[in-house]
Amino acid sequence: MEKITLSICIPTYEMHGKAKELLTRNFNMLKKQTYRNFEVVISDNSEDDVVKNLCESPEYQQLNIKYFKNPRKGMAQNTNEAIKNAKGKIIKILYMDDYLVNENSLERIVNNFRGYWMVTGCEHDDGNRRYNPHYPKYNKKIHLGKNTIGSPSVLSIKNENPLFFDENMTWLLDCDYYKRLYDKYGEPLILNEINVVIGTGKHQMTNILSNYAKKKEYYYMAKKYKKRLWSWLKLW
Repeated sequence: MEKITLSICIPTYEMHGKAKELLTRNFNMLKKQTYRNFEVVISDNSEDDVVKNLCESPEYQQLNIKYFKNPRKGMAQNTNEAIKNAKGKIIKILYMDDYLVNENSLERIVNNFRGYWMVTGCEHDDGNRRYNPHYPKYNKKIHLGKNTIGSPSVLSIKNENPLFFDENMTWLLDCDYYKRLYDKYGEPLILNEINVVIGTGKHQMTNILSNYAKKKEYYYMAKKYKKRLWSWLKLW
């Protein structure tokens, strides 16, 4: 049996009643992919069975879905559980409200992946239109909250002693993760093309977290990287 090349890791939860709608959009694009040697790893910390039922639907059996119920709450915790259960040579992070841009997206990832981590371009979808294309680049102040790479959905990593997200974080967990990847493996390989679409709206953490919670994470990051608090708060 051929070894799985790609694990698509999707952390899921109720998404304020939008789980079925958004994950269906995601799954439908996965069904169209020209590259087929992949598994879909779902780590679900929903209180209900909406995600579980969708994953078990006959309509999506061709996706090779591996469903895991996860009682641990939090985006970092849920993403880490998906990473731990991934069997592919390459791990592709894909949040449930995001989706691949076209049917060639996975093929482009596999054919271009080199080194330890790769990031791609993205655009955004507010439910009415796709807009704001973004092409990633690394900057050495990324851990200060200056995220020039984008959502973790643009990220693929080698499944070899993978790093895990800091479970003390929600708001800046991606910036921290990119910083630690850089410190260990150097700059990412950049696939400078649009490969994924980021779903935007009221459900996003950037719109849910209070200013107090965001500022608290700045303090945590400042302490973690031994930066002066005043330099962080100037960014605020």
